[in-house]
Amino acid sequence: MLSRLRIYHDKPVEIGSYIKYKNSMLSQKGFGEVVGIIGSGDRCKYEIIHLNKRLKCIMNTNMKYKTRTVHSKYCKHVNILPTPTPKDHFEIGDVVCYKRMMFPRYGAVVGFTHPDGLYTSSYEEGYNGTDLIECVEVDPRDLTRVRDRNNTIKKFTTTKYRLKLCKVDLWGEHGVTMI
Repeated sequence: MLSRLRIYHDKPVEIGSYIKYKNSMLSQKGFGEVVGIIGSGDRCKYEIIHLNKRLKCIMNTNMKYKTRTVHSKYCKHVNILPTPTPKDHFEIGDVVCYKRMMFPRYGAVVGFTHPDGLYTSSYEEGYNGTDLIECVEVDPRDLTRVRDRNNTIKKFTTTKYRLKLCKVDLWGEHGVTMI
């Protein structure tokens, strides 16, 4: 997703802006969202939260957001162009649509299982394409978990060929729509 960035040279950086930074002295580079501005003029620094390629916050080992303070001369203000995510790349927490026999079911990805019961590398390296995907069924309007008559949560396991990623619009009237 980060391959299609548009760099703004004249637009000022504000809180909530996305920036790309590169520190040549320490050979560090990254991408993040500005959450604070410290100082002004030539001594201006930005406090940022690190984001991954899917614009999700990166957490450190203490389960806190990974932050950094970067000098403004090493930063570039960027705009993210809307690009479709790859259709065969799934992460935990993605909302998906499962179609079988003309009835769509919506779910949230909660895990991966190797078809032969072996250890899977999908948790560390991302979805590898061969594992089965475990999902919890959710209601498409408000994303609450669906329960059966015994008050247990409904789950389903399937391959990547029967799933499609969905875009979630929580603040609009549409709810969940397929990409």
